[in-house]
Amino acid sequence: MEPWTLALRRLKTNAVYQWKALRTVLDWTVWLYIVIPLLLLGLKFYYDWWTDPLPASWIAGPYILFLLPCILPVIMGMMHTWAEGGDILFLRQKSTWWKRLVLFGLLGYIIRSVLVTGFALLLVSPWLVRGYGLPVTLLLGFALAISVLSVLTALLRNRVHIAYGGWRRWGISLIVGILSIAAFGFTLYVLQLHYLICIGWAAILAVLATPLFLWRIHARHTFDRDVEVEGEIKLRLTALLLSRSVEKPTRSRRKRPLLFPRSGYFMKRKNGSQQIGAIAVKSLLRSRAHLTFYIQLTMVGLGASFVASQFGLFLIIVPVLYVILSYWLSMYWREFIEGDVPAMFSFRSEQLHKAAQHMVMVLCAVPGALWALAGGLIMTTPLLSIGLAAFGGLAAAYIGSIVILMTGWKEKRKQADAAEDMAGQ
Repeated sequence: MEPWTLALRRLKTNAVYQWKALRTVLDWTVWLYIVIPLLLLGLKFYYDWWTDPLPASWIAGPYILFLLPCILPVIMGMMHTWAEGGDILFLRQKSTWWKRLVLFGLLGYIIRSVLVTGFALLLVSPWLVRGYGLPVTLLLGFALAISVLSVLTALLRNRVHIAYGGWRRWGISLIVGILSIAAFGFTLYVLQLHYLICIGWAAILAVLATPLFLWRIHARHTFDRDVEVEGEIKLRLTALLLSRSVEKPTRSRRKRPLLFPRSGYFMKRKNGSQQIGAIAVKSLLRSRAHLTFYIQLTMVGLGASFVASQFGLFLIIVPVLYVILSYWLSMYWREFIEGDVPAMFSFRSEQLHKAAQHMVMVLCAVPGALWALAGGLIMTTPLLSIGLAAFGGLAAAYIGSIVILMTGWKEKRKQADAAEDMAGQ
């Protein structure tokens, strides 16, 4: 096996691992109701930007505003060295392998930086080319400067993470971040002068990056720290996904929860099914991870409803949002009812059915009303939008009850039915 073959194998293994991590979030419902509709709408809007007249209000400001997304690869890039803990004995015998592994990581990051920068410019190119009349050579010079700057900041960030620790690493990383933002701003400044000056600035950045490039290839004494940094990079996406579902310990000294501190409820519970549903509602609102996602989903729905109303897509997007929220609540209900404490009891199917409906109707009503209100403020008068909000809350609760009827309580219902049959026998 050659070093390039080993690096390609590790690249493939890491790609498969990251894809499996994404699949835990992007299941078929997310693809069907969120990703695919957003892609289709995005392609439609992008085609319209190239063919239809551009709104004059959108191109009234400076064109630099459309170039700001290109700062993302500058401030977020991290390079791979593809080092693993078991390599140390082998790499001491084959010193050239280490250089080639690191070189593979550097070349991979350069290619990735060029692709990300080019994709960002491609998205805003209709506004820059048609709206502001910028030449393609100017955009290519800017892309070159941003790509080189991204590589330079990634090398600096890697050097800081390897050479320092504790508060020194945090402080120097902050300085590197500030300098990278300042360099990005200077790139925007020289871009307004002439694209050849921007290309010259890219050459200066390349000269500054050359010593770091050579040091990174030849440095072998940092192997242990390289392995740690490589592990942090690989687990970054996994940590981000787990942060949405894992409770974090807090230092709060509050003895009672902020919501429902006395185990009360906002409405009278007339029967046992409503009591179970009320417990499920309070359990979700008291869970930091679930409450955070619930609020985030509500805020995203507000933005989607507001934008969809401006393009006449309110009646298409908002019902889809209702279904997405209801399906997520059905997943939470399944998690709740199969938990350690509820699993200790036996419930009748009818009780679980009504309890699940109670929970989803309560938790769907408020977001549904807010999403309808956001759309109503665009389409109708403020007075009619209040009535639309009330109708939206009722519609969300009704759709939620249908979705939960189809998915949320089936598994526990089967267990309850089986227990009733055994008891009857």
